[in-house]
Amino acid sequence: MTYSNLEKFTAVIVEWLRPMANVIISGQLGNSQPVAAANEWVKKYFPVTSDYSIVNDLMFLATPALSVMVEPVIQNAVSRLGLDDERIPSYAMQMTESLIAEAENKGKVTLFNTLEFEKRDFENLRNLLSKNLPVVITERYQVKT
Repeated sequence: MTYSNLEKFTAVIVEWLRPMANVIISGQLGNSQPVAAANEWVKKYFPVTSDYSIVNDLMFLATPALSVMVEPVIQNAVSRLGLDDERIPSYAMQMTESLIAEAENKGKVTLFNTLEFEKRDFENLRNLLSKNLPVVITERYQVKT
């Protein structure tokens, strides 16, 4: 099966976000009243440790949930940019290089006032992009300043 660059890019972003999604989802769900009640019920009837959380048992659901929630958002956002499919790898790499530079300058990049990324996070993204969405290097004009 042949995949478009948009499909590959989306898959890379979902894979890159997966470890963060586990942390975010467990934090958000772990603090909810229904989950707290479920934890208490399990602790009452089963021999579990005091720090047991049902969220940890259900984390295998995070990746499919992430895919369902994030894929359409990414695909719609990139589609609105009006990029031809063959330009997506170059755009993705330029964006990633910009994020790496920003993280290097500031020490971290914060998105949505919630998610903090370090330079190595974006370097991991660059690595995934390089393996899955290779860019044909073309020389760009350098503006003289």
